[in-house]
Amino acid sequence: MFKRIRSYCLFGIKAVPVSVEVDSSQGLPGFTLVGLPDNAVRESRERVVSAIRSIGKVVTGFRTTVNLSPADLRKEGSALDLPLAIGLLVSTGEIEVPKLERYVLVGELSLDGLLKPVRGVLSIAMSLPKDGSILVVPRANAREASLVEGLNFICAESLKECVDILVSGGDSGIRIATGLCRDMQSELGDVPDFENVVGMEGVKRALEIAAAGAHNFLLVGSPGAGKTLCARCLPGILPEMTEQEVLETTRIHSCARRAGDSGDFNPVTVRPFRTPHHSASMVSLVGGGSRLAPGEASLAHNGVLFLDELPEFNRSVLEALREPMEEGSISVSRASGTVVWPARFMMGAAMNPCPCGFAMDPKRACTCLPDARKRYREKISGPLLDRIDIQVSVPPVDTKMLSGNPRGESSSKIRARVCRARDVQRARFEGTPFKSNAEMTSEKAYRFAAMSRETERFAIAAADKMNLSARGYYRLLKVSRTIADLRGCGNVEVEDLSEALRYRAFC
Repeated sequence: MFKRIRSYCLFGIKAVPVSVEVDSSQGLPGFTLVGLPDNAVRESRERVVSAIRSIGKVVTGFRTTVNLSPADLRKEGSALDLPLAIGLLVSTGEIEVPKLERYVLVGELSLDGLLKPVRGVLSIAMSLPKDGSILVVPRANAREASLVEGLNFICAESLKECVDILVSGGDSGIRIATGLCRDMQSELGDVPDFENVVGMEGVKRALEIAAAGAHNFLLVGSPGAGKTLCARCLPGILPEMTEQEVLETTRIHSCARRAGDSGDFNPVTVRPFRTPHHSASMVSLVGGGSRLAPGEASLAHNGVLFLDELPEFNRSVLEALREPMEEGSISVSRASGTVVWPARFMMGAAMNPCPCGFAMDPKRACTCLPDARKRYREKISGPLLDRIDIQVSVPPVDTKMLSGNPRGESSSKIRARVCRARDVQRARFEGTPFKSNAEMTSEKAYRFAAMSRETERFAIAAADKMNLSARGYYRLLKVSRTIADLRGCGNVEVEDLSEALRYRAFC
């Protein structure tokens, strides 16, 4: 008997419809699986047969052929275990499922018939057509499926529970997804507060501007000056994620789940702050590999990608970030296909001014030769620096300021100003694909700067004197626009440009 079961496979962030076609007939017993399966899919037969045996059914006495359609798409992962099990049970006559065509099944089976969570359920749920289809998932993926408002889905703990629900018609187990609830908003956790950062007012101001306009930033200073501490305070002043941003980010993290990840998958409700080690490879940073998985740049989508000890990264790895910093996405091409991952992130970095680290320290002498300093700086290419809007020197803090348990301005106060500036930008870019000043095109940057003729002449003269490129000039306008938004001013003035120019010192 021939039966077709609907399912999905992941290709990057996209969920591609897959039909599990099962034909079981009398003849010499055997099992053939075709349709470009990977090793995990090929091994599914052993898991599925054992799981079916655990519920008291037998499907091994038939000549069975399974085709995974479309046949030219490589199928990866263990999400096809459940549709294969149901297909075998139905095609051999062990069970009968009314209206089988309306179900879309995904899930991994253990040998004792328990259903294990799989990656990419949110992507599958978002791709499901609005034609009355019902998604069947493991119970551990239920919260993920519930994020797509209006989705009809069924969750089951085991193959036996799934079979019982399907045989009974399925209506008793159907849930309707309610979408993202406000009570899902997570706390920031152990993020340091700016009030515990002594002094460094210039650095705090620069990071406030960076957060308000989603600008890339670079902190340069001596060892122990507080560069990394200030950067780690940044999530505490970033605005809350919108529902759309939560879904976008959660979708990427869902597709990136590793084998062996267990437990419920919670939505990503706090902006990501990714800090890869400087030994990271290009694949781990921009994505790719054998299964075209997302890299750290994509996992930082709608958040911050912070690269500490920037010159210690491999130069080719850093150069691979230049395109996503401009485009907001990463296109990974391999022999198996091309995948486009979203990667709209704030790129933050920290570095020492020289190999010994004390070239900018007023108390300690630098021991590096001029050529060594030059080579160290040249590890960061000019095109990459040109894409970093805010470049700040971090002076060491005077130890006398540490006495008496001093307190600075809290992150909550800074965050309130950042949120007001973001509200202004949200109103400005309504109806456009932009979300922040950093995403503007050069045309929009010039238009929304709304400079007077005198101010524009000042900007051109300053850019010419500092040898800024055309990209650098328009990024100067974007930062100035953010500074004006923080002041609550509609036009960019000379004072905004003057402050923005101070942040281009390392171009």
